[in-house]
Amino acid sequence: MTAATGNGLAVGLADNAAGESAPVLWRDGQPAPINVPLDAAAPASVNAAGVVVGTGYDAANQALVGWWWQDGQYHLLPVSPGDIALPSVISDNGVVAGALVADEEHSDGPGADEDERPAVWSTVTSAPRELTLPSGARGGHAFAVGPDGTAGGVALGDDATPVLWSPTGAPRALPTVAGRGGVVLGIDSAGQALGQSAVPQGTHAATWDASGVTDVGTAAAGPSSSAQAGAAGIAVGTGSSPSFRGSRPQAVMWMGKSARILPPGTDSQFAGVSGAATSVSRQGATTVVVGYSAAVDGLRRATEWSCK
Repeated sequence: MTAATGNGLAVGLADNAAGESAPVLWRDGQPAPINVPLDAAAPASVNAAGVVVGTGYDAANQALVGWWWQDGQYHLLPVSPGDIALPSVISDNGVVAGALVADEEHSDGPGADEDERPAVWSTVTSAPRELTLPSGARGGHAFAVGPDGTAGGVALGDDATPVLWSPTGAPRALPTVAGRGGVVLGIDSAGQALGQSAVPQGTHAATWDASGVTDVGTAAAGPSSSAQAGAAGIAVGTGSSPSFRGSRPQAVMWMGKSARILPPGTDSQFAGVSGAATSVSRQGATTVVVGYSAAVDGLRRATEWSCK
C-alpha cells in the first residue's frame, strides 16, 4: 500500500492473474482494481472522496502521463503542451501536488535530462500552477499538501533543500539537522511538516514546526530513517534497529521522539522480515498505519497495523 485515508480507503499495487503489478483500491480492506489504460500504472495517493492520482506510460503516444481516477472513470491531469504531470499526493480538499517536467525526446526516457518543476493543481481538472523556487535552485518537487493548502517538498540546486510553499506559492527554505540537505515528504493534520534530513552517516527522520527542525530518527537505531506521513502527534516511515532482525529496514511509528517498530506481517504462507510504513490516519480512537511487509526473497505483502 502506498497511501490511505481516514475513512478506510487505501491504494497500492498488487499482482494480477497474469503475474503483473496493477493498481488497486482497497475499501475497508477489500481490494478492487483501478482500471487505467496505461502501462506501468502506479497510484501515488488517494483522498477521502476516492479520487486517486498516479502516473503511467501511454504506449500509443510513447509518453509518461499523470492521471486521476474516481468511481471507475480515468482522466489525464491537465498540463500545458510539452509538459508531463508527475502527481505525488492529493489532499482531502482535492489539491494535487507534484511536479512538471518537459516532455523532451531522450534515449533514456521522456524528460530524463530535464529538471522537475514543483507544481500544484487546485483541483484535478484545473491547470497546474508552478511553485516559486528558492534562490539558487534549478528544480524541485512537491510531495505533500497540508490542510490549509501549504505544500511541502524539496528544491534542488547544489544540495537538496527542504521547502514549504505557502498557499500563494511563496517558498520557505527549512533548516536541516546537520546542514546537509533534506526533503519534506508529508504534512500532518496539525500542519507539522515531516520527512528526512541528511546526517553524516545517512538520513534521519525529521519534523519541522515554528521552532525549527527536530531529529526524531535517532529514536530508531541504524544509519537511516525517514518519516513518510503523519497524523497529529504521530509520524510513520522506515527505520532500522539492530535488535530487530538485524539492520533490515522496518516500519516505524514515532510519537514525539519515541519510536515504535511495527513488526512485519507473517502468516502460514508468508514470513515478513522487513517493512515500511507509508501512511497513517486516525480512525476514531484507533491509529491505522498502512505500508508493506517483505520476505527474504523480496516478495511484498500489503500490511495494515492498528494501534490504540
